[in-house]
Amino acid sequence: MGIAIVVACLLLWFRESWFLANTGKGQRLVQRFGMAQATLVLRAILLGFGLLGGMLATGIIRPIQW
Repeated sequence: MGIAIVVACLLLWFRESWFLANTGKGQRLVQRFGMAQATLVLRAILLGFGLLGGMLATGIIRPIQW
């Protein structure tokens, strides 16, 4: 699961202009922050989720313990 999160964040990082222009959530970010700030906000969100995914993949975060 962690690897999938990291891959999704990386793909979205490289397609950020498409995301901001063509999705409802991206357009809301642009309306609220402006294009330059929306890009930075999106990158911060993706970085946070990428780090979370990396920690899940390496076993630092273990959400389910049996």
